[in-house]
Amino acid sequence: MFDLTGDVAVVTGGGGGLGRQFALALAKAGAKVAVCARRKEKLDAVVAEIKALGGEAMAVVTDVTKVETVAAARDEIVAKWGKTDILVNNAGGGVEAPIEELTEEDWRANRALDFDGVFYCMKYFGQQMLKQGYGRVINIASILGKGGLKEMPIIAYTSAKGGVVNMTRHAAAEWATKGITVNALCPGFFASEANSPEAMNIMSDMIKVRTPMERPGKEGELDSTVVYLAAHESSYVTGVILPCDGGWTCI
Repeated sequence: MFDLTGDVAVVTGGGGGLGRQFALALAKAGAKVAVCARRKEKLDAVVAEIKALGGEAMAVVTDVTKVETVAAARDEIVAKWGKTDILVNNAGGGVEAPIEELTEEDWRANRALDFDGVFYCMKYFGQQMLKQGYGRVINIASILGKGGLKEMPIIAYTSAKGGVVNMTRHAAAEWATKGITVNALCPGFFASEANSPEAMNIMSDMIKVRTPMERPGKEGELDSTVVYLAAHESSYVTGVILPCDGGWTCI
């Protein structure tokens, strides 16, 4: 696997679920990892896991929906490690409600987390990457950013993730000569803090029918993809919308 020794990685939503998996994967590849989320106790647990593996990590309490905490997180990380090489924009979540019943408050809250937060992190960590002349931005979108889903009323989530897909393309083009690559990783259905075992069981028939591999993703199956996009060797890869979905988007 690619060697990220000496690189500084930032993972938002890193206190659990897929964010924890991304943080551990980057640490195993040699990166120092700043794990960012709102709950300090969850962050401390992930940092302890990384340190137990012999890695280096720090917990940074961050709310990506608030510009001031994103800027403060960047400054704290740079003060400790001097730079930020990799940004994994993973913080996110969804609200479930039919279009005609979705409240404006829930719409705005979902957009703030899944869309605005991605932009704020790209902006402020991007400022540091532009100073360095180097960066790897990995926006965690979703297979549901590439199409709708009739089985679940989650238009706020799918709309935001669709926005992340095109935000990724534009940022990739804008920063293409600046040493910064911007790509989106689109996971299929994986068990996570949001997708509890109970939820995964409820969705199991849908996942089997819609996924050629007839199963959800397993822990560790995103690791190689995120490390590849974070690697120095992927310097000519930008603006890519990369599914890791068991074939969901191929049919």
